[in-house]
Amino acid sequence: MSRRNDLINQLIASDKFGPEKEQEQKFLLATAELILSDLVDIAISGVEQQGAGSLVINLMNDSTTFMSGSSIEFDIHVAEREEDGEILEFLRGLMSEIDENDWSQNVLITLISDAGTRTFAVEAGRCQESLRTLAEKLSG
Repeated sequence: MSRRNDLINQLIASDKFGPEKEQEQKFLLATAELILSDLVDIAISGVEQQGAGSLVINLMNDSTTFMSGSSIEFDIHVAEREEDGEILEFLRGLMSEIDENDWSQNVLITLISDAGTRTFAVEAGRCQESLRTLAEKLSG
C-alpha cells in the first residue's frame, strides 16, 4: 500500500458502525482525496516555481509554505549560527528527503504537529506527466 493510501486510511478512521459508518467514510474519503489533490497541486506549483523542495504544513501555528532546497540551505546556515540543534536536525532530515525523492513520480509534503514531524513522498497521480518534465529539468 502506498503512503498516499496510508494517509487516506488514517484520515477516514471512524468509531461509528453500520450504514452510518459507511456513509461517513465515503464522505471523508472524498474529502480527503480532494484535499490531498489540492496539496499535491500546490507542491507541484512550488517545484515548478522554486525547484526541488517540500510543501510544509505546520499544524501547530496553522501555516503552510513551500520550502525549496535553497531556502532550506539558508535556514540551515542560520540554525548553525544560532546553534539550534532541533531545527538543524529537522532541516537536514528534510534536505535528505529532498535529495532522495523520485521527482518523476512523487512530491514531498511535510506535516509538523505537536506529535512530531513527518515527510511524505506523495504520488503525483494525474499530475505525473508534468512532474516527469520537471524531474528532467531538475536533473539536467
